[in-house]
Amino acid sequence: MKRLIQLTIILSLLLTINSTSEAIEKQLSYQGRLTGVTGHPVADGLYSVDFILYTALTGGAVVWAENAQVSTIQGLFSYNIGSSNSLSSSLFQTYPDLFLELRISGEAILPRTQISRSAYAFSSAELSNIDSNGNPIIQTDSDNRSLTIYDSMGVDYITLQQKSGDSAVLFPDSSINADELLNEPGVTSSISINLITLTNSDMMDLTTVTIETPADGYVVLYGKCYLLLSGTTAANSAIVQIDENEGGGTQFPYYTIAGLSGYQNSGTNYFPVFITRVYYKNQGTYTFRLEAKANNPLPAVAQSWDHVLTAFYYPTSYRGVEAIVANPSQFEHVLPISSENLRGGQQQYKVDLRELELIDKAKK
Repeated sequence: MKRLIQLTIILSLLLTINSTSEAIEKQLSYQGRLTGVTGHPVADGLYSVDFILYTALTGGAVVWAENAQVSTIQGLFSYNIGSSNSLSSSLFQTYPDLFLELRISGEAILPRTQISRSAYAFSSAELSNIDSNGNPIIQTDSDNRSLTIYDSMGVDYITLQQKSGDSAVLFPDSSINADELLNEPGVTSSISINLITLTNSDMMDLTTVTIETPADGYVVLYGKCYLLLSGTTAANSAIVQIDENEGGGTQFPYYTIAGLSGYQNSGTNYFPVFITRVYYKNQGTYTFRLEAKANNPLPAVAQSWDHVLTAFYYPTSYRGVEAIVANPSQFEHVLPISSENLRGGQQQYKVDLRELELIDKAKK
């Protein structure tokens, strides 16, 4: 078919953007007329046409292509370029000039046609800025649902994209520190190695830790100590807990009891104690205490030693954060604790501290 077919463009390239609720379908409406060398239309029928985009009028690189079967009537045909191979917005952002070449049954129809600037309206759905050197500053890509910020050299620096997990936001190494992200998780700890002799009246502070929460969130506390029980062969034990109130009472179920109902001799017996507790706190400064008291009177001696209290701050939760409270007035969903599981007779309730987080977020 060499030199037997000519192409007459009877209408310029027309931009069509078909919007749907899910995406923007980008196509170029193309109309033309195929004629023979005598100027007469080719026979009606189907013709194989390759639509190819180049970066130059002659030579250049191929950046996009698709093949289609077009139907002619008296040589006339129309086709929506991009019907089978999508035209991305980034294509028109990347290349300032594009040229369309048609090949009819493998034969190139020259010269190529420069794409109308109206086609670059495809990138109107995008945000794209460049500096005086032509380097990108910020750019969006609706096809990949992403936004990229570039450094002064035009290298991608920060990317936000519709992906899950670690791929959702991409940062350079060491790009975030405490001054830039003030509500990141943090930790503080206190240690006291003093040997403290406990009484069986009020709770005594073993060590305290103060934490300043930069925003509303959770404070998770871990406490550790040794109990030294001596002076009797009868019962000897002690209670250790984490609390906010100095000299407060026993906090169900946030305490640990260590000891025995009887001993072989009155010498010293060591019991390791580990305990934890979770609070939800608004932004502010809080002091927590690891505290203890003896359960038995003299001659039973209860002492504690090597106290460690560590507080961690977390800005949010991932799932439920259960707690036991005596006053559930702040919570919508409350589960009373069965009386057979209670000690001391005071009614207690199981709640989810995450409700407090959701309330605070709703206020903001």
